[in-house]
Amino acid sequence: MAHPTIGLRLSEATYRRLKALGEARDRSPHYLMKAAVEQYLETEEALEEERRLVKERWEKFELTGEALDHADVKAWVSSLGHHAGSDST
Repeated sequence: MAHPTIGLRLSEATYRRLKALGEARDRSPHYLMKAAVEQYLETEEALEEERRLVKERWEKFELTGEALDHADVKAWVSSLGHHAGSDST
């Protein structure tokens, strides 16, 4: 599969910064831009997945009205790491 080429207009100041960073790291501006886009996509895709999950949970709540009591959640969190029947002394 061919890799598409995309043009990107940068301000002169941004390009100078990109070039200087590339020289400092012995990398091309192209490498740095590609890495930045990939990192941005990973972050934004994770955020989008979280938004989707929250929306799905909210829709389920609206349909069912099911929720957890705050006190129950606190008790459950407090119990994490404690094994049933273990001696805590």
